Amino acid sequence: MDAVEPAVLKFEAFPDRTLTVMLFKEVTNAAEIQAKLRSRTLEPELALLNPAPVASLFHLQLAAHKVMASHARGTLTTHGVHSEVVYNLSASKHITEGLRRFGMAENASAVLVCRFDATAADVNAIRAAVHGRLVDAATELDGLRDDAMLKKYYRPGDLECKEGVGSVDDAIASRIGARDVM
Repeated sequence: MDAVEPAVLKFEAFPDRTLTVMLFKEVTNAAEIQAKLRSRTLEPELALLNPAPVASLFHLQLAAHKVMASHARGTLTTHGVHSEVVYNLSASKHITEGLRRFGMAENASAVLVCRFDATAADVNAIRAAVHGRLVDAATELDGLRDDAMLKKYYRPGDLECKEGVGSVDDAIASRIGARDVM
């Protein structure tokens, strides 16, 4: 068994809910996992993300919080909470575009796997399903971050990223949080 433990994100507004996050590198079966995801036979249900455009675990937590709020209101945009996480990372309201940009590709060598309220059995099933090396998401995600991709997808303005005003990370958080009202 891997010595690395998954990251577990908690939510102040939803204290009974968690999001378990596992980052895998050197993945060799992405196409197989993608096929199961598309046919809706992947067990357990998961959010499978391309880690390159995920700015940080905070941004992932923000997207997941939006999912839980939408789920509580009965207003999910996609077919389930896990696909909604992928969609909510996008600054765009176009579902297909968001899933394509932020979802795991068939040829992915790294994947960020997320599961709401994961049990020990779920974590073991994820470890068995993904053929890759599990690494610490909190320390390794930043090394997979693609700043050029982030700037392309979120289009942060020069003024909002100016020193003393804000940062690219602030702009990304604003895009994720405010997409539904813009």
